[in-house]
Amino acid sequence: MKQLAVIIALIGSLALFTACDGRGGFLSASGSTNEVMVIMDEEAWEGTEGRALFDVLNSYAKALPQPEPNFRILHIEPENFSSTFKMARNIIIPEISDIYSYPRLAADIDKYAMGQVIMNIYAPDAESFAEFVTENEESIVNYFIQKELERTASWLKNESKNPVARVQQMFGIDIHFPRGLLSVTEKDNFYWATNDAPRSRRDIVVYQFPYTTETVFEKDSLINIRNRVLGEHIQGSFNSEMATAVHSYPPDYRRIEVDGLFRAELRGLWEMTTDMMGGPFVMHAFVNENTGMVVVVETFVYAPENNKRNLIRNLEATLYTISIPEIEEEN
Repeated sequence: MKQLAVIIALIGSLALFTACDGRGGFLSASGSTNEVMVIMDEEAWEGTEGRALFDVLNSYAKALPQPEPNFRILHIEPENFSSTFKMARNIIIPEISDIYSYPRLAADIDKYAMGQVIMNIYAPDAESFAEFVTENEESIVNYFIQKELERTASWLKNESKNPVARVQQMFGIDIHFPRGLLSVTEKDNFYWATNDAPRSRRDIVVYQFPYTTETVFEKDSLINIRNRVLGEHIQGSFNSEMATAVHSYPPDYRRIEVDGLFRAELRGLWEMTTDMMGGPFVMHAFVNENTGMVVVVETFVYAPENNKRNLIRNLEATLYTISIPEIEEEN
């Protein structure tokens, strides 16, 4: 009865979100953001292999002040994997059989719907499957998170057809903001937009400085620059300043490439030095070769007593709308 109730609820949810994308009737993927559907029989799902996969997907999201799982997990048995469920946005289909000599991953994009990702995980037996997904936890989690960010970025570009004009003028980059960030502060080489909400607050800051050395993209350098710039421009009550909460959560750092543009990423928690405010942030720093400036774009949220995973990820997708327009050469 429990499985039947879940199936009925899922059908309603999927039907609600399914929509035609206008390409010859081919439908867009459906379901909620940060939701993963696993197609696995009940015995395997409750066994070693299923518990290992559940633990991977249920692992805690990085850089949140309270523990939140990376994904909402939906389990469907293979015989119930009907055409309705095939429209889900994120699907994992394990296949455990002795026809496979070693575990491996494969992905299908847009197989049944536009914007869909299906990850197939092959393994010769339950033990090797469990070991494989555990060892590759970060790759599996990051893959689905990245696809969610790309979907949301694409949606932002469609919703706001034109990049933010003032950011174009000040920093020479294209970026698409979500709606509602109507409170804007501008200073020299600094732009700050926020919805200024008491709960579920969303903020985006953009600032720049001359590029002089590659060491500026090192982790400690970015933390120091962040604390200096945001501490100067974002202040609260009781003489408080925004700072990086390095003691409660040492920031995560990585170097990535997005659409051919090198970026340094910093992900962590922010706090006000003498005020009871804080939350997660994500920063991307890169060189605008057209101007010779290092451009830093950061998203951060404030949502006391509420979950923040979806809020920060939806805002983080703004970073994946960034591009540097080509300058037309004069004849």
